[in-house]
Amino acid sequence: MPKDKAVLGSEHLLCDKVQLAMLILFFSVWGIDTLSYFVFRVSTVLVGLTSFPLLLLPAILSLGFGTYLVSKSHETVFGEKAGHPRLIDSGVYSWVRHPMYLGTLMVCLGFFFAMTSLLSLAVWIVFFLFYDKMATYEELDLGRIFVEEYAAYQRRVPKWHSRLQRRKD
Repeated sequence: MPKDKAVLGSEHLLCDKVQLAMLILFFSVWGIDTLSYFVFRVSTVLVGLTSFPLLLLPAILSLGFGTYLVSKSHETVFGEKAGHPRLIDSGVYSWVRHPMYLGTLMVCLGFFFAMTSLLSLAVWIVFFLFYDKMATYEELDLGRIFVEEYAAYQRRVPKWHSRLQRRKD
């Protein structure tokens, strides 16, 4: 590993490949299950249990919030000027410690709400477990690099669920 890469923290070696595989798997399962509902009327889609307009609101909110999290976290991380590594704890990183991962999960959840496929929900749960494992791996490395600063960040900012209210520090 290059010296500067070690200073900035690291991802698990398979992180990007598994993320891509999980996204492909989720959308393949979701698409096939949805298509089989409309074509063959055989699927795990639960559209009959609730009306589509009721599912549209959580679908739009999940897609919108997920897209916002991914966009803002990418803008924050990749918009940083090169220089001395620092812990990013502002913007969406002051809401949750892993906004890129959470945003991706929220986008997938939005698709689940649009067409409630139980098979895609099962894949989503596995996807979440994978992200949780990767986030834990990254947090151990960041804790090693930033020590007390990262420990304080972990106490202040939740790993997954967002605290939308302002904190008084």
